[in-house]
Amino acid sequence: MNFKDTPSVLNGLRLKWAFATKGLKYSSNILDRIYRIYLGHSKVIHFRDGYPVYSLTTPAAFSKPAANFIARALYRTIQNKNLPNLMSFAVTDVCNAACGHCSFYEGADDPTKSVLTLEQCRKVVQDAQELGVSVINFVGGEPLLRDDLPGIISAVDKDLSTTVLFTNGWFLEEKAEALKKAGLDSIYISLDSADAEAHDRIRGPSGLYHRAIRGIDKVRSLGLSTGISYCVTPEGFASGELEKIVGLGKDIGIHEVLVFDAMPTGRYKAREDLVDNPDWVEEMMASAKSYNESSAYPAVVFFSYMTSHRSVGCSCGTSYFYISPYGDVMSCDFNHAIFGNVLERPLYAIWDAMSSDPDFLHAKWGGCKIKDSRFREKDMVAPQRSARAEFIR
Repeated sequence: MNFKDTPSVLNGLRLKWAFATKGLKYSSNILDRIYRIYLGHSKVIHFRDGYPVYSLTTPAAFSKPAANFIARALYRTIQNKNLPNLMSFAVTDVCNAACGHCSFYEGADDPTKSVLTLEQCRKVVQDAQELGVSVINFVGGEPLLRDDLPGIISAVDKDLSTTVLFTNGWFLEEKAEALKKAGLDSIYISLDSADAEAHDRIRGPSGLYHRAIRGIDKVRSLGLSTGISYCVTPEGFASGELEKIVGLGKDIGIHEVLVFDAMPTGRYKAREDLVDNPDWVEEMMASAKSYNESSAYPAVVFFSYMTSHRSVGCSCGTSYFYISPYGDVMSCDFNHAIFGNVLERPLYAIWDAMSSDPDFLHAKWGGCKIKDSRFREKDMVAPQRSARAEFIR
């Protein structure tokens, strides 16, 4: 070996030693930073099938769906084209509850529209995965009122996407095993108060709270990642309800509390106090910091954090979309402008039109569009959109 080559050989050996001694820590640091930016914390909340879970809203770290997410992010950059990583799919238009904050209720059980069949739902799932989604949320209505839901979930290629169910929990205890067998990964159970009577008063059916708690016990015993989905109003936060919900989650062993600040849509569409009013949300997010720093509590994740300037921003129509029970494609489940129907146009073509629209070409910097008066004033019933499109219904 030539003497002058010695420094380069030594540098090569030092580089390999650095990989061996520092590479693992560096990978851990990358994961920590990715999740801290996206979620506001980097706490592992569950190990599902041996894979660390930071949030039900994301694929488990090191899993195949996580690899799909990273690969799609790379190709999104190469193609300079918006690609979806998240889909919410409403599989039914009926519900046994009547929640005050529901954004779907006005379209529920519409006799002029037909809910997609099992085969049509399975095709929606496959087409969405072809587009690149790595997270599929099953919502409603109440999705467990659909008897063939396990058949829809089983259509998901688990190498590409993680699956999440949002339910009020009424039917969960008896249907949990079928959901697990179909391949479901995670479940959010909606609880809007830690007090049983108050919760049932908000949602309607008497006994719903206790049935939801029994459902939570069941799905946790099956090893699914389990969370509470909690919708909070300014007055609810002021009364200390968030602290009580988190305390309840701690007591029953929940992995995560996902907090949705109430939206000015659906039954709340006339609530102007929910528009351009970020101060109470900022206070609420700050109040939860200690929970995310402690392993004794479930993680607390805020929709408003993820749509803020700190995280990904409002990504509806940019990396996320919603499909109604009838196959209508919308930018999200809070914004009901329809861009097409999967029974009339291919999903990729509808996505292309929506994600190329100037209003959705980029994620909105700093907060949900629906809570921004400037966006609400826009004419969302433009000619290029479906004639049935309506903005905030």
